[in-house]
Amino acid sequence: MNIRDMTYKRLLLALIFSVLACAGMPVRAEIAGQVLLASDAVAVRAGKALPLVPGMMIEDKDTLRTGKTGNLQLRFTDNSTMSLREESELTIEKYHFSGRADGEERAFYRLLKGGLRTITGLIGHIQRENYRIDTDTATIGIRGTECTLMLCQGSCLNADGSRARDGLYGGVTGGIVAATTKSGELRIGVGETFFAASIDRPVEKLTAPPVFLHRRAASRQSISTASVSSNSSGTGESSSSGGSTSDGSGRDQGTGGSNRPGQVARSENVERSEMVERSEKVERPESVVRQEKVERPEKVERPGKGR
Repeated sequence: MNIRDMTYKRLLLALIFSVLACAGMPVRAEIAGQVLLASDAVAVRAGKALPLVPGMMIEDKDTLRTGKTGNLQLRFTDNSTMSLREESELTIEKYHFSGRADGEERAFYRLLKGGLRTITGLIGHIQRENYRIDTDTATIGIRGTECTLMLCQGSCLNADGSRARDGLYGGVTGGIVAATTKSGELRIGVGETFFAASIDRPVEKLTAPPVFLHRRAASRQSISTASVSSNSSGTGESSSSGGSTSDGSGRDQGTGGSNRPGQVARSENVERSEMVERSEKVERPESVVRQEKVERPEKVERPGKGR
């Protein structure tokens, strides 16, 4: 083997080693957003749980978790915002945003546990099909909107203290949400509430939002039914099971119709006693007729003066 062949072989081996070395280097994940507020929250990254604090960056592929007293608010690079409730878990499955609309932007999330509230940013408004939130029971497609989701897994209570059905609950406060299962898609608009029990069953529209959807999860302790109206509409019973709708119907079909836990039902207004009728007006006595004017006697002519 001549020198030229040896040199060529050495260069080839060096190139191979360089490629292998680069392949073994960890690739820096893309920055997805920043923590605005954090309490009892961590990001699981490369198998390690990193406590989250305000100002900390979150990355593509992070799994975000909140504890029993947790709270987490995020702002993503496309200017969307998201807040996670206590005891929630969300994975950022794929996030990419170059700062401009180039057709490659992606925002795919998976809600594993608990609930969240989100307001979409540029990705949700420009490339709607490139923004979605997956769960085991349904896929939520955003149509430039603001919505709240709650995944119940034996932990959600109705207003009367009974356990709510397991599944995904959602309410829309802006835009339109498309909730999809294997049975089809249901579009939900502003003020409407939906429920997806299983990926194999149609999405249902609720007549009223459950009490646990738009606030912190209800206490796990039983709530005395004596202090709650027995006719509470916050149980989340469904009114229909599928089909498209224009979510312009009434405010979650009655956002004010459900009693919050512990809210004492007001007693019915006590009817006031009937107004006592006033006694009939006493008629004044008829005016006394004045006596007719006495005519004066005719003027007596005086006798004429004596001459």
